[in-house]
Amino acid sequence: IDPPRAQAMLDQLIAFLRATLNASRSASHPLDAEFARLRDYLALMELRMGERLQSRFELPVELAGLPLPPLLLQPLVENSIKHGLEPKVDGGRIEVRAARDADELVLQVRDTGVGLSDSASDGTRFGLTQVRERLATLYGARASLSLVPCGDAEGGTLATIRLPLPAATVE
Repeated sequence: IDPPRAQAMLDQLIAFLRATLNASRSASHPLDAEFARLRDYLALMELRMGERLQSRFELPVELAGLPLPPLLLQPLVENSIKHGLEPKVDGGRIEVRAARDADELVLQVRDTGVGLSDSASDGTRFGLTQVRERLATLYGARASLSLVPCGDAEGGTLATIRLPLPAATVE
């Protein structure tokens, strides 16, 4: 019923799939490329959800070029949409952040959705399991993924990945 919107969504989907396919063919890509894929995905979701979805990104310039396994954050953002924001009538916001903490890269995906206790329980946990397995394979015990409820008035869920920084950036 809205051909221009449908065309915009199709164009965004094609661009997202093309970029995702290219990213999946490499062992790593720069952190800013990961953020770009997430922006593409959330732009597509914003077309679908309308004003119910807002997004915010924080990527310090000094971290933008750090290598990261492709599509590491994608399942966390998808979970934020599916389990956090879609069930919430008013929708909410997704925030994706990168920061340095001593010799670690800290990546966070936060949503202001329904939170962990109220989220849909019919999930398979495939996305979380896949991220944890990739972290264990690539970094062993030096990496972690945590999922906790947000303790502020906005509520929601916070997923945090901690990775060791490449040796050249630790000094």
